[in-house]
Amino acid sequence: MVDNWPKRFPSMRQWVTAGLFRNYRGVSAAFFATWFGVPLALVLAMVGGVFGAVVGIVNGTLSLGTTAHDIPVVGSILTQTGGEIGGVAGGMLGFLVGAVSGFLAGLVLPWIGLFQADPLHAVGALVAQLVVGLFVGVLYVLYRIAFEGWILRISGARRMSRREEALLMPIVQDCAGRLGLRGLPRVLLNDDRTPNASAWTRHLVINQGLLDEFNYDREAIAGVICHELTHWNNADAIASAFVRGVSLPLYLLYAAATAVMTRFRHPVVHLLVWLVFWPVLVTFRYFIVPMQAADSREAEYRGDRAAAQAGHRAGMRLVLARLRRSFDGSRDGWDLAICATHPPNELRLEAIEEPGRDYPLPDSDAPARPIPVAMISTLDRD
Repeated sequence: MVDNWPKRFPSMRQWVTAGLFRNYRGVSAAFFATWFGVPLALVLAMVGGVFGAVVGIVNGTLSLGTTAHDIPVVGSILTQTGGEIGGVAGGMLGFLVGAVSGFLAGLVLPWIGLFQADPLHAVGALVAQLVVGLFVGVLYVLYRIAFEGWILRISGARRMSRREEALLMPIVQDCAGRLGLRGLPRVLLNDDRTPNASAWTRHLVINQGLLDEFNYDREAIAGVICHELTHWNNADAIASAFVRGVSLPLYLLYAAATAVMTRFRHPVVHLLVWLVFWPVLVTFRYFIVPMQAADSREAEYRGDRAAAQAGHRAGMRLVLARLRRSFDGSRDGWDLAICATHPPNELRLEAIEEPGRDYPLPDSDAPARPIPVAMISTLDRD
């Protein structure tokens, strides 16, 4: 039986529903990019851009009346510029026109053909595509909820030892009480030395690296736990999982590409991966991720505010000042890119400043700056 979900939701169904439909902008972007063929449109845009550039160079170096004049769209636009325009200018304009034409063709032409052939069939295909995309997304969320413990064990998470539980559970319970939470996620440890923590749908995972980084400081640990409990209580993990589920084909391709680039850091491998997966990488990084940014940033600010309001402002400031990056754990390349959209820690520090108190730089909570040391060889003294 599924347990460890926030009891502020009267039922599991309401909990899941709240997470599914919270980030409507991110879900819409992921759905459109995946099920309306944005990567394919990008490929056609590149083909059209190259073709248009070639035509533009020809039209720019030859006079009107050449054979390029008869080439549709690109040739007619370029040859109406009043004569010779130069190869560079013609190539640039040709690339722009060809790329835009190719991109729009990839998105629109298949549907135009369907509607011209049979409008009812086209509407049915559109509705079916919408239903399939949402069904896959919901199914993926339910899979992540049901098998989350198994997924976490594979990724390296484990149960706490007796003394780890004696240290952490009183902090977790105190934070939950201060936040007014009903119910608790199961807390797991990961022996990874990266100073991270992450909130899943039914679990909270703390990396050993976080404990080591702050030398088991209870205030710092409490600040992070309050932050992550807020993510859990607001069903942020469900919202994130639904976006991945709706874009499942793109998610799997992107995760595979980034996994290879992470595992093999040779520039030749990165180049080969980019040449094969560039439409997916570009779609995700420059379309899906920006659309996720607003919800992701607000979730981080919300978690920080909750920690401060729970009485752990000092701990939250200590963590943000020392790490200077997101401490939310990244499960794969997809999450790593999303974490990169989190607000800069300096702005997060500003957002939780205590009213009326001065916070000068350098920050007292920041790590000590290294002292330059000059190495002088004794041989140079002779």
